[in-house]
Amino acid sequence: MTFLNPALLWGLLGLSVPIIIHFFNLQRPKEILFSNVAFVKEVKQTVVRRMTFKRWLLLLTRLLAITGIVLAFANPVIINENQPFLQGNRSVAIVVDNSASMQASNEKGAYFQQALSLSRNIAKAYSKQDDILIMPLSKPKLNYNFSSQEEAIAELGRLSIKQNTRNHIDLLNLSSAIFDRASYGLKELYFISDFQSSTVMTSNEKVPPLDSNLLVKYIPLSTRNQRNAYIKDHRIESSIIERNQPVSLSLTLVNDGDQPIRDLSVRVMLEGKVAAISNTELEPESNQTFTISFTPPQAGWLSGYIEIDDNPIDFDNKRYFSLYVPESEKVLYLEGSPLPNLKILYQDLFAQFDTDIRPMRDASGIQLDEYKSVILAGVNELSSGFIEKLKIFLSSGASLMIIPGSQADVTSLNQLLAQLQVGSFQALQSIESGVKASQVDLKHPVFQGIYSQRQNNQSFDAPLAFKYYPLSPNNQLIQSKVISLENGAPFLLMSSPDQGLVYTFTSFPGEEWTDLSLKSIFAPLFFRLTQTMNQTQAIDEGQEIGNVKPRRIRSSNQALIQLVDQEGNTITPEQYIQGGATNLDFSKMDLRAGNYRLVQENELLEKISFNISDQESQLAFTTGQALQDKLSDMALDGVQFLDANPTDIASQIQKEKEGIPLWKYFILAAILFLICEIILLTIGKRSA
Repeated sequence: MTFLNPALLWGLLGLSVPIIIHFFNLQRPKEILFSNVAFVKEVKQTVVRRMTFKRWLLLLTRLLAITGIVLAFANPVIINENQPFLQGNRSVAIVVDNSASMQASNEKGAYFQQALSLSRNIAKAYSKQDDILIMPLSKPKLNYNFSSQEEAIAELGRLSIKQNTRNHIDLLNLSSAIFDRASYGLKELYFISDFQSSTVMTSNEKVPPLDSNLLVKYIPLSTRNQRNAYIKDHRIESSIIERNQPVSLSLTLVNDGDQPIRDLSVRVMLEGKVAAISNTELEPESNQTFTISFTPPQAGWLSGYIEIDDNPIDFDNKRYFSLYVPESEKVLYLEGSPLPNLKILYQDLFAQFDTDIRPMRDASGIQLDEYKSVILAGVNELSSGFIEKLKIFLSSGASLMIIPGSQADVTSLNQLLAQLQVGSFQALQSIESGVKASQVDLKHPVFQGIYSQRQNNQSFDAPLAFKYYPLSPNNQLIQSKVISLENGAPFLLMSSPDQGLVYTFTSFPGEEWTDLSLKSIFAPLFFRLTQTMNQTQAIDEGQEIGNVKPRRIRSSNQALIQLVDQEGNTITPEQYIQGGATNLDFSKMDLRAGNYRLVQENELLEKISFNISDQESQLAFTTGQALQDKLSDMALDGVQFLDANPTDIASQIQKEKEGIPLWKYFILAAILFLICEIILLTIGKRSA
């Protein structure tokens, strides 16, 4: 036991007053006349002993009463000997989970509002001398100066829900940076959260040993599992998107509750208008994947979202996407060895493409970023400078078609294939009778709309190859044999280096090499190839907030690219120019779910979408015991768990800071002794 006001113990000198009164009774003796003195002598011994005993009892009760009052004012407390470092002023950090799931609620109201109220009460429970720092989990304050109690409480009014996915492991790893500028050596870290299982229990990251002077306290808010339906993911299945043609959109719906959901409305909105609508049912704790179709009414970049009607949790009722509907895209056709049958397709028949036909000798002086795709028709040789330009061109999401020429320099072409990581050509093979290119992947997007799903490879009008370059593909790259020869050698290979798309033919489409130009598939094949090449980066199914990826934009303009949200607010992402393209970094931006426009000097470049992580929609919470077990596995046994009760938390803070107060008990004891004194005096008067 110790005293918070030890100076008041000098009040114990007041014990001398009743002692003086006891030994120096200043009351005058009264004269009483007796007829018989012998009677007085007879009772003297008994009365004197009884009166002396009462006086000593009165003295004792008075001394104890005064002692109890003095000790009570000296404020005695019991300090926990196991945590002596808690004595003194402290630096306190309060972290509020402000992720999207905190919009859920229980019988006490929304979790986020509870967290704000608890933070306010915790801050008020500390003394004016303690330093306080309040921050959201989405943006922990690292290397910040701590503030006064009033300033910290004012910070609560600036906190709001953010759509991120940080967890408590991130917080523990940042604890040293949070307290870097703490004024006091004694530190406390509060974390108020719903402790979702989807975010709390997923990380196995190791946490370095915590500061021995740091006390970590978790305050879980969740008390019940929530009913919630949400869109888990979606995907645009159509590989070729055209205006006024149906686009297939697949999506997965999840019912996280224990009750079925009947007649759930699912809508696809495109440019603010309903593009498709459907109804479905979801059984308890189940998911369902289905496909819905919509038709783009116009060309260019379009924004949309999928929407469901689900209450009371509605932050995840929308899932955003963007797509590009090509129309008259600029295609660069570089001609090496003459291919008249192919050239006439792009020059006169393929009106859907804005084809710029140039001789191969002009290649080095052409700005490639003006084009969506490049066709190397009959290429024989390429300069190293142009190969580098093609590599940069592809890295920004463009497309390339490679058709070797009749007099191709294999070494030069292999330099290109090596830069693109496609593979390498081997020595020219000649087969007089020809070999059929009969192995074909009819499910490939190139054949979409040409062959029905029921047709097989025998329906394909297979060309013969009399001369071809065997191609050894790079197995470390995503590649697909669109058309293969009977011996398994590629005839047409699709590769996806970086963000681009490459189609590589192994034979020159001249009559001495192959009869492809005489087959019915010739024109449809090149038309579909060019369509798919113009579809690269045409779909943005939505990046996940908290895990966004950089964006590479092809543009010769060096002006700043800005991100514009649905309300017209402009944000400038971090960006740098590299290799003729601008790289955008969104990782440090405060993003919200929705569709955005990428604009450069008022010109629309692309549209981009951001969605909340699916983890935020999984509202099942982690029990305190499960979380304690996980922390124990991580050798973090010092974390305390507090009930979300403002009164209990304030009382515990008081006990930790000042110990268990005993003054109430000493006051009660003093009152008890005073009552005893009154009883003794009353009995004494009756006896008299």
